[in-house]
This record gives sequence, C-alpha cells and structure tokens, in this order.
Amino acid sequence: MVWPCLYVDGQRTEFRVCIASSFGSRALGMLRSEGWRRFEVLHLPRCSAVHTCFVPMPIDVLFADRTGRVLKVVASLAPWRIARLSQAQSVWELPAGVAKRCAIEPGVRLQAWLT
Repeated sequence: MVWPCLYVDGQRTEFRVCIASSFGSRALGMLRSEGWRRFEVLHLPRCSAVHTCFVPMPIDVLFADRTGRVLKVVASLAPWRIARLSQAQSVWELPAGVAKRCAIEPGVRLQAWLT
C-alpha cells in the first residue's frame, strides 16, 4: 500500500497519513496502536469532533477547514476525553508532541500528498 505523506505548509514531514474515509477506519481510528509505531497520522475528512475512548495514550488533535488550514490545536488530548470545533471540516490525529515538533499551529495548512 502506498501512503501519502503529511505536508505542513508545503514542507514534507516523515509522517505517513491514513485517510479514514470508511465507517470501519473511522470507528477504529487510532485504536490501531501499531499505526503509531509506523509514524501514522489519521485524517478524518468531514469531521468536527473526536473522542479518545479506549485510546491508550494522549494524542494531538488538529481541527482544519476544507482547505486544510488549521483552526485549532488540542495538544496531548488525554484518554477518555472529547474535543470538538463546530466550524471544522476535518480532524487530524497525531502522536502527542508531533504538533509542537512540526510547528503546527492555527493558520498553517496541512495536506496529504503521495510522493
């Protein structure tokens, strides 16, 4: 399988993106803990809220508009929590600390491109 890479303001990162477009992939989300070991980022199109029920570790949650521009960053969302932003068109889930390490903040643009 070919994985798109995460781009932050046009700059390629080492993170591969899993786009959760089916019911099953959305339901499993980051419960697929082996994904974290492969540096995966989960992108949830057409989504404005997430939960971390059953997720064993904190995650960074990024809310974006339809163009991929980040509207809000929730850093290290703990297990058993909910985060939402009604105007968001998509959500990106990353391992905790990646948003800070990649300088992801409101206003930057996220994209998933095949390289």
